[in-house]
Amino acid sequence: MTLAPLVAGAAGRPTLSFELFPPRSETGRDSLWRRLSDLLGSNPDFVSVTFGAAGATRGPSRDLLAHVLTTSAVPAMAHLTCVGSSRRQVVELATEFLDAGVRNVLALRGDPPAGVPDWTPHPDGVATARDLVELLQVADRRRLALRGGSRPLDEGPLSLAVAAFPRARDHHELAVLRAKQDAGARFAICQVTFSAQEYAAFVRRARAAGITIPLLPGVAVSDDPRRLERIGELTGVRAPRGLLAALDTDDAPTRRRAATAFTSGLAHGLLEAGAPGLHLYTFNAAAPALDLLDHLDLTRPATHPRPAAAVEATAAAGGSTR
Repeated sequence: MTLAPLVAGAAGRPTLSFELFPPRSETGRDSLWRRLSDLLGSNPDFVSVTFGAAGATRGPSRDLLAHVLTTSAVPAMAHLTCVGSSRRQVVELATEFLDAGVRNVLALRGDPPAGVPDWTPHPDGVATARDLVELLQVADRRRLALRGGSRPLDEGPLSLAVAAFPRARDHHELAVLRAKQDAGARFAICQVTFSAQEYAAFVRRARAAGITIPLLPGVAVSDDPRRLERIGELTGVRAPRGLLAALDTDDAPTRRRAATAFTSGLAHGLLEAGAPGLHLYTFNAAAPALDLLDHLDLTRPATHPRPAAAVEATAAAGGSTR
């Protein structure tokens, strides 16, 4: 399934999607598989699968993507980063994706690997997500030409998403997003936000800058204050002090109720502001996301049509933060 028309409103309703990240051990994998059945059972419109800086979790990301596609009919979006890769490597990896049936990709610049002080970019590297968006389309056109110009009936057009940053207030950040749109991005998934007003203001600035693609807000669903504080350290997007104070308790039910009350209020505010849907950063935990859904009146798709190539979509998946 090609996701761009859906996010753009083709279904006549807001979309729901989850972001997942690959487990770091076999024990973590088995635990995630159990939680995934609950998350996928809520019938989201799609899930996205990350991987670490410079492709550090390529194998586990591939396995997670394959697990979603082989155990459910929920569409999956593969993340792909370009930092540290040559143009040839990007095209080759993109072709692997496409040959495996992947038609939805979140194109990200990515981050250099942490803890590698002597790391240097590839001399023929791809430096921006805009370049990655262009190269993905080059790979798709080349693949189509090698097949005689014919596309299978069940293979939809390539659907490329990019990252957006609601806290961006300067012209440069908006110009970067506009460049990604002009290169062929069909929608953007926003960095986490804790404010519907902040998101709405960002959308207004983006529209004034000529950005017309859907801007899907990101919502962190977690009752762990340390995780929310870590988000602030990594992104500069700080959780509200009132939320952190409400979560500062050893009583798990109290934390869970406080987190749900905040995220449900935020979600309602985002949808009232015109958000095309909600992209939930789940941190691979099912309960907080499902608690939130219990407080939202979101129409879900009755069923997902399973793509013919879904079971084979086990090519290397990837993606990180930009």
